[in-house]
Amino acid sequence: MKNIFSDFDSKYEPKTLNDIVFHSALTRETVEGLVDGSFGFPSSGTNGILLYGTYGTGKSALAKILPNIIEQNNGGNIADVNYVNVAQGGDNGATVIERIKAQTQLAWSRNAYHYFVLDEVDNLLTTSMKSLKVAMNTGGTNSIFIFTTNHLGKVEDGVVNRCVTVEFNAAASVDWLPKVKQILADYGVSGIDDKLLLDIIEPCEGSARKILAATRMLIAKRLKRAA
Repeated sequence: MKNIFSDFDSKYEPKTLNDIVFHSALTRETVEGLVDGSFGFPSSGTNGILLYGTYGTGKSALAKILPNIIEQNNGGNIADVNYVNVAQGGDNGATVIERIKAQTQLAWSRNAYHYFVLDEVDNLLTTSMKSLKVAMNTGGTNSIFIFTTNHLGKVEDGVVNRCVTVEFNAAASVDWLPKVKQILADYGVSGIDDKLLLDIIEPCEGSARKILAATRMLIAKRLKRAA
């Protein structure tokens, strides 16, 4: 049987801010101001964006696309991004941070900025976190750091102080309706009222992973009935 969802992730992974389901208008406004230059970011010793909130809300997905959006707003095209998923154990990023510090001292690349994305930055050891603060200082206004965390309290105060902190928690179920309905339409599924869709979305508690999985299950069931 053909897997109709083989390209699902590539098709629906966010590529623009319009693909992100924000939990509040204030959060969207903040992110838009950071990427379009209207907030004068980066400047005044602030060159980090720290996305924090509960699991599964799309922080990592947003962090991955921010460099390209910022770069495009600066007249560029594709950003050269240093992406690190900071895992527990090992050196907890010590080697990576040293490499970042070295790169921030290089002449600017073809991009407007050096971009560093550290997913789950709270996993850094205390010593690595302090080194990250130094790297941010070294980067000054030629580097942009984008961090995600589910545990804001575990991020060193000096790092937080150099960031614009952006709360990124679960969006309301009703805010997910347009996205879910778009996906259903793409797969030729129609005639499902909003109440039923909300009954499916609500138990997912704002987790993008769970909502997309529930949407795939709904599509599969409806297509099977129609076969």
